[in-house]
Amino acid sequence: MARHAIRTALVVGLMVAGASFAPGAANADATLDKIKREGVLKVCVPPVIPDLYKDARTGEWSGVMADLLRTLTTWMKVKFQPVEVGGFDAALLTLKQGNCDLIGSSMVYNAPRAMEVNFIRPFGAKGINVVMLKDNPKKLKVPADLNSPDITIVTNLGSREQETAARLFPKAKLLAVKVPTSIQIVEHIKRGDAHVAILPTVTVRWWLQVPENAAWGAMGFPGQDFGNAPNGWAIRYGEPDFKDFLDAYSGYIATNNIAADLYEQYMERENPFLKPKQ
Repeated sequence: MARHAIRTALVVGLMVAGASFAPGAANADATLDKIKREGVLKVCVPPVIPDLYKDARTGEWSGVMADLLRTLTTWMKVKFQPVEVGGFDAALLTLKQGNCDLIGSSMVYNAPRAMEVNFIRPFGAKGINVVMLKDNPKKLKVPADLNSPDITIVTNLGSREQETAARLFPKAKLLAVKVPTSIQIVEHIKRGDAHVAILPTVTVRWWLQVPENAAWGAMGFPGQDFGNAPNGWAIRYGEPDFKDFLDAYSGYIATNNIAADLYEQYMERENPFLKPKQ
């Protein structure tokens, strides 16, 4: 009986020890320790203009999120290492594979995404709007007018805008296309393939600062953003210490209004849609 009890206790002990050294448990809080040990923060950087983009002239990553990442890594005294990925789908896979520590672009919350990644405290919120032809041939007045079988909406495939359009405007025809950068979907408006292109409002504002674009395109619903949602970074589930650390940083950014100020500064001082002067 005693031997049986000892043997049972030993088996249970080994099971507990095995659980403690299972991959999920071993890696749960290892990310922050790894970053401190290696001196590198690896960041998946799916490009989102104007939040995070590669400067064509310098090859450097620029935008609001790039500034926030550099501020963080400088403060941490570690190196910021961008991990280039084609889009958010690729970023999710790369994050899950452990090839980056966080998705550092302007990732906008929705429930399907939150089932896959753990959003940190948001830096702010982003609304969306539309680009349409300047003469407004469909006489659109409010976002609800898009919910019609007579309207064709174009979005970037796999984007937050695609999910929002399908959810808010189920009666409309939805054209989801894969493009290197989301702003390229506006070409479908110019060609007449679609009536509106759904994009983040800040992107529409920047794009319309270019005179050639404003000559034929317009924001569909000025002052009537829709689909507002928190935006920020995301990490893997099961890393509570790392999330607490990043949440505290985001709180610091929000307390000092840094992200909002950066968006306004970028709007005034540079525009990635303007062609570089020769």
